[in-house]
Amino acid sequence: MRKRRDRVGRWAGDARGGAALVVTALALAGCGSGNPEIGGPVTARSAHVARMLESYRDRGFLAGEPEFPVVGRLLLLPGPADSAWLGFAASMPPSALRFSREGDLYSARYQVRLTATVDGDTVLRRVRRETVRVDDFPETASGEERVFFQRFVTIAPGVYEVEVAVRELTSRRVASRRFEVAWPEPGTTLSEPQPAFRAAPRSSLAQEPPILVAPRATVSAGRKPLELVVEDAAGAEGPLAVEVVAESDASAPLWTDTVRLTRAGQGPATAIGPLPQRRVPPGVVRVRVRRPDGGPFRETALLVALDDEWAFGDFDRNAEVLAYAVSEDSLSMWRAAPPAERARLWEAFWDESDPDPSTARNEFLATYFDRMSMANLRYSEPGIAGWRTDRGRAHVQLGPPDREIPHRPQRAGERMELEWIYDESLPIRVRLVFEDTGDFGIYTLDSRSRVVLRDAVRDLAEIRRGARAGEPFAAEGR
Repeated sequence: MRKRRDRVGRWAGDARGGAALVVTALALAGCGSGNPEIGGPVTARSAHVARMLESYRDRGFLAGEPEFPVVGRLLLLPGPADSAWLGFAASMPPSALRFSREGDLYSARYQVRLTATVDGDTVLRRVRRETVRVDDFPETASGEERVFFQRFVTIAPGVYEVEVAVRELTSRRVASRRFEVAWPEPGTTLSEPQPAFRAAPRSSLAQEPPILVAPRATVSAGRKPLELVVEDAAGAEGPLAVEVVAESDASAPLWTDTVRLTRAGQGPATAIGPLPQRRVPPGVVRVRVRRPDGGPFRETALLVALDDEWAFGDFDRNAEVLAYAVSEDSLSMWRAAPPAERARLWEAFWDESDPDPSTARNEFLATYFDRMSMANLRYSEPGIAGWRTDRGRAHVQLGPPDREIPHRPQRAGERMELEWIYDESLPIRVRLVFEDTGDFGIYTLDSRSRVVLRDAVRDLAEIRRGARAGEPFAAEGR
């Protein structure tokens, strides 16, 4: 085993300093989360995050727990001679870490350990400690995927058991997983397609892959599309057929395209192309590539998510959280439709709801899930997620009120009330009243306000449709 151990390469980047990145995600106001203590009560929000993490764990990813929601995966790309580049990429929100003041900044530390064994013999062990620094305290509570880690190492041919552990150094929270890795991969010189934030062709197989991997292999409405990266170690140029299929039915592709493998210098032939998000309904799909003249497919799983904090592999779960954006009749139609028809219905919804088709994002859905996240933070009740409460629903459908006026009981028998007034942020005036019916701080809309909210949502939808069509709309104020 000595020869194998010597041929296993380095933890790439050690001489260059840390490659951990704090990436500023799209600024969606109100997507933050607190730093719950270990052993604290299970809240509606943590249950929501647990379900999201479970969807990644089921797909073979490293995935932590709600108090440390790190997600990571391994990837293989061809290396020099007969070796491979083994990469590990992970991401987490800043709220997963415990920050302390460091001059004008706030800093937190975590550690990544990778160990590879062959027949019980350790042939590779690498440990990296990383420091994350942010400018201001609110950033430390962000629940968005913003902290990124990525490292590559070369490995010789063989079958490996690889264990990766990510540990938060202050609290000792840890997420770990064992993977089985085999190289070379039989049947084709094509690599698995890799979702990435950005990538470039390599000039040689010895060059560390110039790719910023998407650790969660997730594309969402609130972000720019990911790129798809495929390499051919044989250097053969030419077209590649690309298709996205549902996991449940691969017979009818949801999306098809063609990308071209080109070569730079002595490197592998590389194809880089965009991945769809408006054409594919939310849930887990498979991205497949092969040469048009046949040969085996190379494929990878892709999660089409509604948003960073709303990423579920099950379509029914995704449909559930769209309840305030889509009519019940439409949701029922989506659930009953076969995958190809569901894709067509989703694309029609995307086009109809997107206020600015010139951008890759759907700004309506980005704002919608921004509000959903904020509703979970502000309005959760015992056993009920914030977005399911009456105040959460109003926040999602109308936005935060311009004014909130509390009305305390003046005599026996009266209830505490909250009055929400919209007279600046909306093109119509809306007044809602929430009652604390049980004196426990659980507020529900009174009967008249339920009608007002329903009518306001209808009128605002007509205003949006009229604005897209260039038609004026007049609504009577309430």
